[in-house]
Amino acid sequence: MQQTPHSITTDLVLVGGGHSHAIALRKFAMKPLPGVRLTLITDTAHTPYSGMLPGHVAGFYSYDETHIDLRRLAVFAKARLYLDQAIGLDLIDNKVVCANHPPVAFDYLSIDIGSTPATVGTPGAAEYAIPAKPVPRFLAAWEQIITQVEQNPMRPLTLAIVGGGAGGVELALNMQAKLHRILTDAGQPTENLQIHLCHRGTQLLPYHNRWVSRHLEKILLQRGIELHLGEKVSKIAARGYHQSQKSDVGAKHLSDNSSVQPKLDNPNALPSDSWTTLGISPSYANLPKSVICNSGLK
Repeated sequence: MQQTPHSITTDLVLVGGGHSHAIALRKFAMKPLPGVRLTLITDTAHTPYSGMLPGHVAGFYSYDETHIDLRRLAVFAKARLYLDQAIGLDLIDNKVVCANHPPVAFDYLSIDIGSTPATVGTPGAAEYAIPAKPVPRFLAAWEQIITQVEQNPMRPLTLAIVGGGAGGVELALNMQAKLHRILTDAGQPTENLQIHLCHRGTQLLPYHNRWVSRHLEKILLQRGIELHLGEKVSKIAARGYHQSQKSDVGAKHLSDNSSVQPKLDNPNALPSDSWTTLGISPSYANLPKSVICNSGLK
C-alpha cells in the first residue's frame, strides 16, 4: 500500500547558510520530521567552510573544496530554497521580510547570518578597507589581488591587516605564502611584498595563552611581517592607514579583521533583549524565545 505524505503542520525557517544550518539540513535529510516543512533563506548558493579558508587563501585548496553547495544540500533535505536576503522580521504575523521575495511565514525560526567587521567607528573603513567578512566579498577581493600580482609581479605591493586575533594572524601568514609563491615562480624577489599587521592589544591572540602569543609573534617576525602592537587604527585612507600614536602606514590593500558583529540590514526590525550580538535595539520587550533562536557565531 502506498504511503501518503504527511500534511504540513509546522514551518521551520532557516535564515542564513552558515555551518549550523548546513548541519541542520544534512541531519533533516537523513531523518526528516513528519509534518515539518523546512525553508532556507540565504543570499549565497555556496557557503564557505571556515576551517579550510586559510588553506584556500594560501592556495592549498580550491574554491569547490572549501565551499558547501547549498542548492544540492537543500534538494537532499527536500527543503525550499530562496536565494534572497532577509532584511527584517514581522513578529506580529511571524514572517521573515525578504529583499526580493514575498514574506516567508514561520512557526519556528533560526538565524545564522554570519558577521561583518564593525567599521562605523573608523573613518574610511567602509570606503577603503576589505572586510574579512562576509567571506564571499573578501575572496573576490583576494582573487583580484592575486591576479594583479600574477600580471605584474615586478611591482612592489604592500598589504595591511587590522586585527591580531587568530583570523588576522592566519590571513597574514597565508596571504604571504600565496603571494611569495607567485613572486618566486615569476623570478621576482619576495621583498617586493610587504605585509603589516596592526593590533590594538599589546599581544597577539589575546584569548590564547601567552606562550602561543609569543611563539606566533616570533614566527611573524621571522617571516618578515611587520607588527604594530598596542596601536589602534584611527583612520583609513586610499593609500594606507593612520595609527593613533604612531606614523602612517602606507598600503595598497587593507583587510579589516577586527571585531565582528552579525546583523540584519534592518536592525530595528529584529528584537534584542539577550540578542545583543545581532547589533539590534531593545525595542521589543516580549521576545518569543521559544520560536526564534540565534544560531552560529555568537
